[in-house]
Amino acid sequence: MNLRRCFSLLLASWLAVSGVVPAEAAPQRPAKAKAIAAGPKTAKPGPAPAPAGPARMEKKGAVQVELVTDVAQAEAGKPFLAGVHFRIEKDWYIYWQFVGDIGLATSVEWELPPGFKAGPLQWPVPRTHAAAGDFLNYVYEDEVVLFAEITPPATLPAGPLAIRAKVGWQMCSADQCVPAEVVLGLPLEASEVRVPDAALFAKWQALVPRESPAPFRVLWDRSKADSFALRVEGLGAQDQVEFFPLPPPEVQPDHPTTGPVAASGARTISFPVSKGGAPNLPWRGVVAVQKAGGAREGWLVAAAGGQAAALEEKPAAPGGGGLLLKLLGAFLGGLIMNVMPCVLPVIALKIFGFVDQAGEDPRRVFRLGLAFTAGVFAFFLGLAVAVVQLKSAFNWGYQFQNPYLLAGLIALVFVFALNLLGVFEIALGGGAATKLNELSGRDGYSGAFLHGLFTTLLGTSCTAPFLAGSLSFATTQSGPVIFLLFLAIAAGMSLPYFLLTARPAWLRYVPKPGAWMERMKQGMGFVMLAVAVWLFTVFALRGAGAMTGMSWFLLALGLACWLFGTVRESVVARAAVALLPVAGYFLFLHGKLDAQPAGGAADQTHVTGSIAWVDYSEERLAEARKTGRAVFVDFTAEWCLNCKVYERVVLGNEAVGAKFREKNVLPLRADWTNTEDPVVTKALKSFNRVGVPLYVLYRPGETEPVVLDAITTGAVLAELDKVKK
Repeated sequence: MNLRRCFSLLLASWLAVSGVVPAEAAPQRPAKAKAIAAGPKTAKPGPAPAPAGPARMEKKGAVQVELVTDVAQAEAGKPFLAGVHFRIEKDWYIYWQFVGDIGLATSVEWELPPGFKAGPLQWPVPRTHAAAGDFLNYVYEDEVVLFAEITPPATLPAGPLAIRAKVGWQMCSADQCVPAEVVLGLPLEASEVRVPDAALFAKWQALVPRESPAPFRVLWDRSKADSFALRVEGLGAQDQVEFFPLPPPEVQPDHPTTGPVAASGARTISFPVSKGGAPNLPWRGVVAVQKAGGAREGWLVAAAGGQAAALEEKPAAPGGGGLLLKLLGAFLGGLIMNVMPCVLPVIALKIFGFVDQAGEDPRRVFRLGLAFTAGVFAFFLGLAVAVVQLKSAFNWGYQFQNPYLLAGLIALVFVFALNLLGVFEIALGGGAATKLNELSGRDGYSGAFLHGLFTTLLGTSCTAPFLAGSLSFATTQSGPVIFLLFLAIAAGMSLPYFLLTARPAWLRYVPKPGAWMERMKQGMGFVMLAVAVWLFTVFALRGAGAMTGMSWFLLALGLACWLFGTVRESVVARAAVALLPVAGYFLFLHGKLDAQPAGGAADQTHVTGSIAWVDYSEERLAEARKTGRAVFVDFTAEWCLNCKVYERVVLGNEAVGAKFREKNVLPLRADWTNTEDPVVTKALKSFNRVGVPLYVLYRPGETEPVVLDAITTGAVLAELDKVKK
């Protein structure tokens, strides 16, 4: 607080004490905790008031107050609204629940008949008022209704029914402030004929801040003890934006400063803190928005405490429900991962391990299952940490774009396949050989744990579309929400393994071990080879040089595995087993892994069924939108299995192609094979997505596009039918 404001406050207090100005007219500066607490108060049930009670309407000074309801009489069990209608003379004002620099908050305290209950007091959006002495307050002018929902009991009490409201306020003008208090009463019986004030309540209900997701994003900066700030994004540059703080009780914010409006419409509002500041306190407040020619609206926003990050994002929740629905979707997505093509072979291999262990101690089987489950959770918790640290640049599917990680994954699957085909066996014991055996899930708690990690690593390529929405939602959330979402995915994926090992008796329904197991094992080896081939096709996108080098490296790795399985006792053979993979890497792969994947030549036409796709660009999209043409954008990648399935089954359907031609839809293909592509990456981020597939339909005359993470032929045709030519 500056010296001028301090002097004004001291002068006002001296005038009140000296009698120059009546004490009730002197401005008061109560503790902010008390000012806030003077807002909603708990209803106090009491005896039914006598019919000849307080008046319904009174006037004190410049303010007239009236007790109003939206019903003519109370009905058993049926809630109704009751409130106090303040009519304020020109040049006077009363205070909001948080007064700002100085003043007393308005209060309403209910006294109800037995069994009646009152909800919290509803506060419409206030106004900012700069008072003399450099004070900034949050006030109501002209009129306002502060109201609450009243719920009668299932059976109305006998005797006269009436409600009372003890109302307190401080009315101020440019040169004086006067506190006032009255008790109002209102009968609720049929014998009292009166007209309900439903229209009045509808008017002020529209100005109560909403708790629903806002059409903008709020970034909080609470990292400093002496200030806090918030950045509002997603609004137009011409929209009027105000923020009314609801600070923690121990904090006194000073006058806000609003920065310049960016071209995107974003603006930053900063508040110095003159008392009680501390980082990461749980701030709340109301963001009021008024668009040109539109009504004034407010949204309640909050920043939870306990987070160390300087910026905490609270975006508008994407379509598809709240957090619970997102957690359920993440859980189901993790469960479905168990039957996806790149996970199913690993599941079959693990079930084979369960069969092999069926004769063991059930407690050991359960502990192995827990170790496997722990591996799944460890993988997703590691991803959650990565998303929290790097969520602004995190791209789901990175494990298939990083050439070193992808090459290692191919080599690992290839080694597993050779092991299952009998090229080499790993005896239980110590050393690196045992580690590889454990990793394939044959025995040991550490092996089960690592197998859980490996199963999940393979499964991440098949997450979309089942997990695309959840993962995209996670990358825009705070740390705790990100961890909850990844834990839900882990729980879904690990559930079958946990149930199977928790009930070892169920294993008796599995066929007895025999020669068929060896054949099954070899069959799984060919399935694993198929997985390696698919991964190799992804790797081949990096060009002929990388593909040739990887082929020779796998030959060297296969030779090392064969030597290990035939002449492992020889010291020379052991040395060759260790040196062959290293030599193969430096001879064939080193220096060839950094080539960017090919996503197709510029301006290339790609044909799917009868649809000729044109490469996506912002200019093409803008030009088509300008001319009123519908646009369908296919965000895809060559390494995305789900994308290829949708292209063949849905977009390749002749009915879909015919509908594209009928509606004159421009098909744009946004190729994200190279995740470093800035144009496609920017477009994906504009939809809060970090992975493919994604499908976006722009219809003429509609400001918002239709966004789909997964498609069916029927869904695409239904959306295209709505296109107006």
